[in-house]
Amino acid sequence: MHFFDSIYLILLILVATVSICEYKLLLNHKKLLNRYERIRIELHETCEKISKTNNEDEIYSIVLEAIVRMIPNATKGSVLLLCEDGNFHYRVVKGFQKELEDFIIKKEEAYLYKINEFKETAIINNPKEFDRINTDKDTIEGLKKINALDIYCSISAPIYIDNELIGLINVDSDQINYIFTEKDLELMDQIKCELELALKNALAQNKLKYLANFDELTGVMNRRTIKTEYDNEIEKNRFNKQSFCLVMIDMDNFKYLNDTYGHFFGDMALKHFSNILSNSVGTNDAVARYAGDEFIILFKDCVLNTAENRMSLITETVSKAKIDEIILQFSYGICEVDPYDNMDFDKTLASADIKMYEFKNLKELLHV
Repeated sequence: MHFFDSIYLILLILVATVSICEYKLLLNHKKLLNRYERIRIELHETCEKISKTNNEDEIYSIVLEAIVRMIPNATKGSVLLLCEDGNFHYRVVKGFQKELEDFIIKKEEAYLYKINEFKETAIINNPKEFDRINTDKDTIEGLKKINALDIYCSISAPIYIDNELIGLINVDSDQINYIFTEKDLELMDQIKCELELALKNALAQNKLKYLANFDELTGVMNRRTIKTEYDNEIEKNRFNKQSFCLVMIDMDNFKYLNDTYGHFFGDMALKHFSNILSNSVGTNDAVARYAGDEFIILFKDCVLNTAENRMSLITETVSKAKIDEIILQFSYGICEVDPYDNMDFDKTLASADIKMYEFKNLKELLHV
């Protein structure tokens, strides 16, 4: 009997051990399910927030906040965007000093370039050492001054929209000797994929909204938006009783430029010209591309003499700012809108247009 009692006791212990293990597994499974449910809820809430904003910086901030919050032991993070100069520029940061946004990271200095050429998310176990070996010394010194190198582990993920690399999301931990795990990396990828889709949709919506109000080539307002600006100014000036001026502008010999140097040069000339106009007006004024090589300026709270002086300065600026050694020229007509005239947009535009062609014809007669 003593022998069987011992066997029975051992069996009871084994059953109890198995039961405890199963219970622990069940608890772990339940914790895992709860964790994924929390992540699912957070992702849904984050996507909702993204869908409600038109501000691109705010979108990236929402994405970064969510990822740092959801990755265990993550304390800092940053979003870098790949810009036209081929380098990464910090767009938003969390947990770092604001000055970090002034830094530029060369493409070849990025973690993921060295590790896998931006093909997939990766863990960097010793970012300090990585930066010491791969980053420009002046940049390293600058990062030290703002304590941006006080991190012990990072996860870096590429951001792709329509198979095009647009930037990076970095999540960092400043906990001493902490190392992110493969589970953290998998979670990062899961979150990133969900947010990439939300980001793609948000950016697409923002682009549509942008194109509805601005000219895609030059970046200035389009004719629809400048009309709205005009109508708003009319309403405002009914109360403050101040004049404003609309200027109709037409680039001279633009067809000749296109035919002689090609349409690519023509596009460059339009962008160059619109940049000068935008940089030459006040912060309250408005510039728009009306059609082709025609532009409009609204000088707000401005009388005719002041508008003429401003256009003389713009003419001088354009004549000095050559493009490929070619001097751009233009003609313009100004219509002053008196607060008592009650002129609508089309009438004002027609008046400025007539004056602009009178100016153009005069220049042709004088061979200017």
